Amino acid sequence: AIDRGLQYLTSQQKLEGSPHLNDYHGSFYSNPEDQKYAIAITSFAGLSLLANGNVPNRGPYGTRVTHALDFILRHVNPGSGFITGNKDESRMHGHGFAVLFLAEVYGTSSSKTESRHIYEKLKKSIQLILDAQTPDGGWGYMPLDKFHEGSITVCQLQALRAARNVGIKVPKKSIDMAVKYLQRSANPDGSFKYRLGMSGRTPSFPLAAAGVSSLNATGEYDSKEIKNGLQFMMQYLPPGGKQDQYYRAFYYYGQFYAAQAMYHAPSSYWEKWYPAACEDLLGRQDPGGAWGKIGRGYSRFGPVYATAIATLILQIPYNYLPIFQK
Repeated sequence: AIDRGLQYLTSQQKLEGSPHLNDYHGSFYSNPEDQKYAIAITSFAGLSLLANGNVPNRGPYGTRVTHALDFILRHVNPGSGFITGNKDESRMHGHGFAVLFLAEVYGTSSSKTESRHIYEKLKKSIQLILDAQTPDGGWGYMPLDKFHEGSITVCQLQALRAARNVGIKVPKKSIDMAVKYLQRSANPDGSFKYRLGMSGRTPSFPLAAAGVSSLNATGEYDSKEIKNGLQFMMQYLPPGGKQDQYYRAFYYYGQFYAAQAMYHAPSSYWEKWYPAACEDLLGRQDPGGAWGKIGRGYSRFGPVYATAIATLILQIPYNYLPIFQK
């Protein structure tokens, strides 16, 4: 299933023309509508290829990783460090996922020159995240937003953690502020608010999964927020668990973070969750190897996004990506 998924992914990478003439050279997307999320989708596709053991120019898909890396690096704004394109709508979500991809690929290159190039771009992109943090400790849709919300905060926090892992200086204060933001966003039932200060919103499985996985990533293993969150998430254990509107609308996003949360949780959680999640995912894969095209596996962000997420989840036990390692 993983092999067929990766074959579908690489079939959707855009390699027409040269990088100097084609702004999307090296990117992944399945149709023109998905083009506006190329930063985020390409980052996830690149992460999935890395999770299979491929690195720049090495491995069966090594050249594909290189093309994806070049695409992301070309879209790091030389002034601000914001990773975006003229028509891209990934915004800070895309920026965070792109930084995560750069951090995971950094150090795998056999070229010292390329490694230095990645480092300089990564450092600038991390600085943008630090500068964009709001006084409440969260992040908004765009770098200068004072509005903040949970899913973007989770994305930036994971990017900061990945960058710190590879030796880029990240102030402890920024991490602590983001952790407190998530802790204060946690509800007593284990769910998480869409944004700090909100009340009365329907509990969301994807936000709970994102919140728990991010707190895990910062070492808050024994906190009540994580313990309550894991119990809340287990209510959604497939195939017979709960399926609210957010679970269905953001299925792949939720499963991406849920798998990470369960992998870092006590082993009893992972032993229940991973086989069930695998069975559910395999039932959503179409005959051509893709996820997200048809039926109950449909994804609003296109099949390349869904396939990248699905293959990432299935490959967590390979333990190649530092962000997944315990």
